[in-house]
Amino acid sequence: MSATRGKTPAPKPAGRTGLRFFLVALILIVTAILATALLANEQRNLKKVLVALGLPTTFLAKSKPSEPTGEKPARREPPRIALPAWTFQDLQTPEQQFLRVIRSDPKALCDELRDAGFRELEWKAGAGERAQWECSSLVSFPRPGEDKPSSIFIFVKGSGEEEITSFRVKLNIERPEDRQAVTTAAARAAAVFLDHVRWADAASVTLQIQALKEFDLKRFGSRIQFKRESDEVTPRFNFLANQPPRARPKSIAELYFDRSKWLAYGDAGLRSFVKGPTDWNVPAKVPNGKEPATDATLGEKPSAGHAP
Repeated sequence: MSATRGKTPAPKPAGRTGLRFFLVALILIVTAILATALLANEQRNLKKVLVALGLPTTFLAKSKPSEPTGEKPARREPPRIALPAWTFQDLQTPEQQFLRVIRSDPKALCDELRDAGFRELEWKAGAGERAQWECSSLVSFPRPGEDKPSSIFIFVKGSGEEEITSFRVKLNIERPEDRQAVTTAAARAAAVFLDHVRWADAASVTLQIQALKEFDLKRFGSRIQFKRESDEVTPRFNFLANQPPRARPKSIAELYFDRSKWLAYGDAGLRSFVKGPTDWNVPAKVPNGKEPATDATLGEKPSAGHAP
């Protein structure tokens, strides 16, 4: 054997293969990053690069899909519903009003009046009517040497300690010089009541009381009035707050229901299939003229001469 055949080939350096793999991977990564950056935002960056290089960008425009040329289906009309002829008819019903019941503790009102300076107010059961409670106070304005002093009388009436039935302040002005003191005290008592029941425009009401100006107000079923008593030489006024009873119609069905229109009387020849108690125990009819079976016949045994 020759010397050349015994020699082994020199090994190739291993670093070249790894370097090639690294360069290929790096090129792929950089290409992917560039492609992502150029194609992002609807290829906006790619268009900028093409415009900067002076290349056309028309091939990047997306073609819109052609609209269908078929005929549009005919639009269906909305369904129609047959309504009675009296659906939108004016029934001429009375106007409805919102009623507000004075649901408040009358005993608490008496306590507020007592705190306002009106003493001798004691909440107690009424003497005349059942489940009625009341409290009252008489405030006098005496003068030396005078027999009949001017005064105001406060009267609160409640139902079952949960509803104020009426509130009254009576003014007795025996002398003209007592007018300011009497009207001021009456206005203060009325202000306590109006504030307790949350009545609107309470200030204007108290000013009218101080001016002895008559009024009559109705709101939400409640009524307050200030009126002078007639046939009296001495000026006497009454401030009254209550809820007058409502007048009910004789028949409210006449306004909403007309039998001739909505439910006419039936024909006498037509009979209902619903039977009353008198027909419940009557045996049912059997066809072909046979008699219906009764409890007695059902319990009998057939005789010897008859077949079962």
